[in-house]
Amino acid sequence: PKLKSVTDAVYNPLCSELVIRAREKGINAAGGLYMLVAQAAFASEKFTGTKIPSSQTERVYKSILLDKKNIVLIGMPGCGKTTIGRKAAKALGKSFIDTDEEIVRETGMKIPEIFEKCGEKGFREIEADIVKKVSARQSAVIATGGGAVLNQRNVQLLKENGFIIFIDRPVDELVTTDDRPLSSNRDMLYRRYRERYGLYNTSAQAVIKAVRELDKNIKAVTEVFLNENFSD
Repeated sequence: PKLKSVTDAVYNPLCSELVIRAREKGINAAGGLYMLVAQAAFASEKFTGTKIPSSQTERVYKSILLDKKNIVLIGMPGCGKTTIGRKAAKALGKSFIDTDEEIVRETGMKIPEIFEKCGEKGFREIEADIVKKVSARQSAVIATGGGAVLNQRNVQLLKENGFIIFIDRPVDELVTTDDRPLSSNRDMLYRRYRERYGLYNTSAQAVIKAVRELDKNIKAVTEVFLNENFSD
């Protein structure tokens, strides 16, 4: 109960399970990336005899962190995760991953077909496997399926290398489509919204209030990511 801080020497993933759990309890916690950079600076000083200022160590650390850290977008189906994510990835020089697209590619089936053959439980198991794989990657923008947050293990894995942003678009602006089995009509969409809205907020590390102008949404995502004072 009196624990004040946690430090983990592990730097890959950027946030270990130990660090994540400590932060969830409100404890100041840090991973090993800064230690790694500082160690490199110290070794360089010994080899070259040149003093490296702490400001340079800090700059290199932040540069590596922002390059390696993923942006993870969560939110309702149709809120714009894929469109915003793809553009944000290009702006930041990161790769783009859509977990639903990865599911389709790996299974060879479209989402409605998976639901028809395997049910929601089977789909969620496939989704969890895909999330586990993509969360281990770095320097990416990841757009998740609307129900990914239903599995808290997914959220924890995505936090290991990623910064989670909730794209919060008003439910009245969301569009229903036949390729979304759990929100293919307005009644189903509102039901999913009520079920998941709280989970989106508790899972996210930042919330973006989506607007109709795409460029403003992209700017909001990139700014909240770049301005976040990461303490890894």
